[in-house]
Amino acid sequence: MAENTSPFREPITRALTEHERNLVLWLIDHSFMKDASRLRPQVDLLSIISKCTCGCPTIDFTLDGQPAPAKRKGEGFISDWLAEVDGMPVYVQLWVLNDQISSLEVGSLPGTDRPFGLPAIESIKGY
Repeated sequence: MAENTSPFREPITRALTEHERNLVLWLIDHSFMKDASRLRPQVDLLSIISKCTCGCPTIDFTLDGQPAPAKRKGEGFISDWLAEVDGMPVYVQLWVLNDQISSLEVGSLPGTDRPFGLPAIESIKGY
């Protein structure tokens, strides 16, 4: 795997949790991309290769152990929603690079200096 040299990412290697998996599936099923359902088979082949260092739950994926790109040029999100974590509004985005699921980004809308987790799927709402 290509080494991510960003100061905002910490390398890790692990499988997706059930909640991460379900959240990615929900984001695919509710994507604004018309044919996003074709990405569903990738979910069971994903593993996590890095996480954000700021305390948010943003994670980066590799598909079936393939090398991660050193640069993420061309990455775009296919699903973009608002949600809540412990009453704090957050955005939730699923990103794709070269037709492969590449990252799950979750960010605090008001900003925070404390770590937080993923939103419950039930808290997701549109803009």
